Amino acid sequence: MKKIILIGSNSIHCKRYIAGLVASNKFIITIITNQIMAEFSELPQYEVNFALHSLKSKAKILSIVKSFSPDIIHIHQANSYAWHSLRAMNKLKFRPKIILTAWGSDVLILPHKNKILHKIVKFNLLNADVITSDSLYMSAKIAELLAPEHKVIKTLNFGMQQLPIKQDLAIKEKFILSCRLHKPLYQIEYIIKAFASLCNNQLVNSEYILLVAAAGELTPQLKQLADNLGVSQRVRFTGMLNYNELTEYYRKSSIFVSIPTSDGTSSSLLEAMGYGCVPVLSNLPANLEWVLNEINGFIVPDVLILADELLKAIQLVANQVNYQRLYDFNYDVIQSKADFNTNMTKFIELYD
Repeated sequence: MKKIILIGSNSIHCKRYIAGLVASNKFIITIITNQIMAEFSELPQYEVNFALHSLKSKAKILSIVKSFSPDIIHIHQANSYAWHSLRAMNKLKFRPKIILTAWGSDVLILPHKNKILHKIVKFNLLNADVITSDSLYMSAKIAELLAPEHKVIKTLNFGMQQLPIKQDLAIKEKFILSCRLHKPLYQIEYIIKAFASLCNNQLVNSEYILLVAAAGELTPQLKQLADNLGVSQRVRFTGMLNYNELTEYYRKSSIFVSIPTSDGTSSSLLEAMGYGCVPVLSNLPANLEWVLNEINGFIVPDVLILADELLKAIQLVANQVNYQRLYDFNYDVIQSKADFNTNMTKFIELYD
């Protein structure tokens, strides 16, 4: 069996990926992470400080790798996780194969913050043997960052954790779901403003509720905004949800709205499509790989007209024939392109 070290954060995305590897029963796995993952207590795990300024991380990672002697190292995110890890790998006489999986902001936003971060991200990309990304757009951006050098870039997404059985749209509730983190990147405030505009101008059925799932640094301000706009009774903040709780909200919701300023292929988008939510999305290349405007969802060219696009989605949901047609299309897309087990097989083939 191949020995693999997986390096990544204690996050739902890494946990899902590791669970898929464990289920394959093909690898001996060790985890290096920022916080021990209780779900994988049976696996060797090592906690490392991945802050960019950490001085001891490189040496600690090097020591772990030497003791384990892996065949492959798979690093998730081309940020400080890769920076510390790849500098450690360059100290090895016999280096294992290294796969680097970019997640989105690490290659779409980080390199443009300043020259130092640009150099760090480029170093990370140049020192991996194979790079994966979850969208064609992100793969193209990685190629631009690497220029004039070339690396093998594979476009592979994790897919949705479990494709549900086909949903009965007749039992959907009048819920609009936002489940991205409460950070500036995700522009949740515009979602609340757009929903408030529809409510205050009596353009939306009084039964409609905006579900603001997740949490983050902006949660207090977002709650205050809903109160200031007079819609606190119709905006429900759920806090952070586990996967089962979140899928229950996908199951009940009619509309999914996500308008970040930058993104790769979002797993929440794939899950929303699989569960029958009409997607309302920001105009990003990665989103356009999944949704065509007014065909199987709605693309928002400007956040200032988000209310108009939400209203279109609400009107579509009211027409059961059109709603069913959209869902049938989206379910087929997810089944063919975003099944987790199928896509995990592609990663395992890459390891082989």
